[in-house]
Amino acid sequence: MSDESNPPPGAPRKHQPADTPESLLPYGMILVASVILASNHIVARHLNGVVPPMGFVFWRMAIGAMVLLPFAAPGIYANRALIVKHWKLFVILGILFVPLANGIIYVAYNFTTALNGGVVSSSQPALTVILSWLLFRDLINWKQGIGILVAAAGVFAILTRGDPAALLHLQFNIGDLMMVAATAFIALHNVLLRLVPKEIRILPLLVVIQLTGLLAVTPFYVAETLFYRPVPLTPEAIAGMLWVGIAVTVFAVGLTNTAVRIIGANKASMGNYLRAGFTAILAIVLLGETFQTFHAIGLFLVIGGVFLMTRSSRRPTGKVPR
Repeated sequence: MSDESNPPPGAPRKHQPADTPESLLPYGMILVASVILASNHIVARHLNGVVPPMGFVFWRMAIGAMVLLPFAAPGIYANRALIVKHWKLFVILGILFVPLANGIIYVAYNFTTALNGGVVSSSQPALTVILSWLLFRDLINWKQGIGILVAAAGVFAILTRGDPAALLHLQFNIGDLMMVAATAFIALHNVLLRLVPKEIRILPLLVVIQLTGLLAVTPFYVAETLFYRPVPLTPEAIAGMLWVGIAVTVFAVGLTNTAVRIIGANKASMGNYLRAGFTAILAIVLLGETFQTFHAIGLFLVIGGVFLMTRSSRRPTGKVPR
């Protein structure tokens, strides 16, 4: 997460020479974070038959919270009264972020490919803009409107496997539909972050959301362990959970939010394009998935739509990435 001494989200560094190592640093952070975030899709797909989904999301958040808690504890203690006052909001954010968003993502990878999931999830900024309009009446300008339509066309290209006739027969892959739902829950979570008091910094906020989300997902984890299957204590499973718990939940999120605070959310949104591209590359190289024409069409449309949307003059809602 970003250090509390950094300027607020969207505020650029002042008097910074162009193309210096320091000015290029946040873009390097976004690049590294995008690769790590893409790996979340790859690991989830690879372990879909090994680690059950609720166990996966439980231990991802538990590990991330354990690593971050020593650093976040002072901020949590300092803002304990505010946190208690707004406990209902934090419960909602925790439910959205943990079981409904990330939990459904891990379930979805039992039915769909990392290529499909990576493209569909990259449409999240477009869904964020739509929900901001629906809930808070944020205006949508013409660039955002066109971008949303283009990105939606890209998602439909994935859902229909490039066959528009599938829309007439509702022949969709259940995993792809679940990925759309999970992406919508992430977007709703990001939109509601604006209701969090500004006194609560990002690091304590993330840990509180992880902890409330863990409380929400625990009953599902216990039921999954008792009636489906437990999390196996194999080297592969442990390595996968450590990776998503530390690399994805701690380092990738930290790098992304630090970059947002340095160069602003609009420029940092390039991470959405990079993540989709890296997910596709890693899925092909590591999982042996086949890149088909509809993937190219969907990827082009989603990235193009998000690009149009984020080039608008209106600052998008701040977010905590997956």
